[in-house]
Amino acid sequence: MQEINALNFDQEVLKCELPVFACFTARWCQTCYPTCLIAAGLTEEYNGTVKFVRMDIEENPGVADKYHITAVPTIIIFKDTRPVRKSLSFQDRTFLKSALDSVIAL
Repeated sequence: MQEINALNFDQEVLKCELPVFACFTARWCQTCYPTCLIAAGLTEEYNGTVKFVRMDIEENPGVADKYHITAVPTIIIFKDTRPVRKSLSFQDRTFLKSALDSVIAL
């Protein structure tokens, strides 16, 4: 999973031709690690069809404010430059796969 920041957010997320699975985290967040670990495990399965990125909201507060991220982890799936799915807190593999599959099918 690629670590991104406010400087490369537009290029890596909004201008990406693939759907983008963005995991918004914070270093102190205990449930962020397992969520990102599950997401990292999905990168092989969705290789070439979804891009996976991670961003620390404390280091990038402008992006967090823009997308109304008030809790971590927050998962936002972007497609065609816009957020199409958003979920808060820990999510299991089944939920994340279902969310990705529904976005890919759009």
